[in-house]
Amino acid sequence: MIARTLFKSALLFSTLLLLGVSGRAASSDVILVTAAQNPIDELDAREVNSLYKGRLTTIKGIPLKPLNAPPGSIHRTKFLAQILKLDESGYTGYWHVRRYSGQGTPPAEISDEKELFETLRLQPDRVGYLWTPAGKEIKLPEGLKIIRLKEK
Repeated sequence: MIARTLFKSALLFSTLLLLGVSGRAASSDVILVTAAQNPIDELDAREVNSLYKGRLTTIKGIPLKPLNAPPGSIHRTKFLAQILKLDESGYTGYWHVRRYSGQGTPPAEISDEKELFETLRLQPDRVGYLWTPAGKEIKLPEGLKIIRLKEK
């Protein structure tokens, strides 16, 4: 009985390996990026959520201005789903209401990674995000750093 269970487990594991399925490969991450001289090293999901919804403008007394990837980009789609738990229409609708009621404007949008990196280098109070496929290591240009996203 034990031998049969072990055999079935080994067979299942081998099949998953052949199919290329693993916990690591199935996941992907959104990373937060800022200028290296920005004193913020970590944020929790609640802070990021509030920052991108216009409810926070400073963290620990340090001003932070968020940057958004363009609508429809994989970076933005993954960020909204993983961090804000929204889709594009939910996020856009949220900002339509806030704008209409005079409660602010959505974060500035950048067109691509190159513009994101350049803006972050020139404006150290900015924060942006990137989506990275599982297993792919991101190499940031000099002068930029990753802000660690704290686990709850």
